[in-house]
Amino acid sequence: MPKSATRMAHDAVLDLIIESEARRAHDLKLAETGATGDGLKEFTDVIKQDIAAGKIIEKTYSFDKVGLNLFLPKFSSQASRLVGVTLTGTSTFITRDASGNVLSQSTTPYSKSWGLDTSSSASHLVIVNNYTDLAPAP
Repeated sequence: MPKSATRMAHDAVLDLIIESEARRAHDLKLAETGATGDGLKEFTDVIKQDIAAGKIIEKTYSFDKVGLNLFLPKFSSQASRLVGVTLTGTSTFITRDASGNVLSQSTTPYSKSWGLDTSSSASHLVIVNNYTDLAPAP
């Protein structure tokens, strides 16, 4: 795998680790070090929901496949293709109440494609867009 592809895959996983810790800790500032733009909104929306519900969510990932894919932009077929990191595996969620008591645990399939870019708040590439619903480029 070329060096830039390895970096993109590494940084996407790092961003999801940051997202998991930010969610567990209800830390919106920490979330900003793993995502920006629409990607950050996706992260902070679930943190705000957890806070409102008085719950702590511990989320872990296990990936069995990582790939780089080209996607078609949503609104313009003439625009440049988008490069995304596709991660496939599972997500495990442990839901706790405010006292730390386990309320539930579940594991679900995980398959998402993320667009990454630079950010002034981080030294690594951060998640900027969810490309999961975009069409693959021919």
